[in-house]
Amino acid sequence: MNLEVSKTNEDLAFFNQRLDEIRMSGHERLKAKARFAQTEAIADAVVATAQGIARLFKRLTAKSEQPGAPTAPSAG
Repeated sequence: MNLEVSKTNEDLAFFNQRLDEIRMSGHERLKAKARFAQTEAIADAVVATAQGIARLFKRLTAKSEQPGAPTAPSAG
């Protein structure tokens, strides 16, 4: 899976522009922009964790498939 998830700079600029167009107080706007930043950080952490787990499983399966690696005895 080679998915480019972190293209949020473009999306964040779009959402910030949209937030600036909405009538709200400066405090509410600041809170909304902070919430977007928090959400982006959480999404990045989830993606990084999933990629780390995928790399770990890939390494574990690569080690078990190496020639000369100890294998379980077959029951046959």
